[in-house]
Amino acid sequence: MKKTTYPYPYDKRTGQIKLPKEVEHEIRQLVQSGQKIEAMKRVLDLTGAGLRYSKDYIDQFEKRKG
Repeated sequence: MKKTTYPYPYDKRTGQIKLPKEVEHEIRQLVQSGQKIEAMKRVLDLTGAGLRYSKDYIDQFEKRKG
């Protein structure tokens, strides 16, 4: 089985996701336009983070929106 390589792997030890500003901007736009699931898929594809970590990452954009 071939191991998948992700462009921006998350830190498995801490569960932290760090993406470049331009990618964060893209994710933020998806969330703000109501495409939360699409944003989560994008984070999963870029980082290999699990669903929980991806959702937590997306939720931070919703919290900042207010």
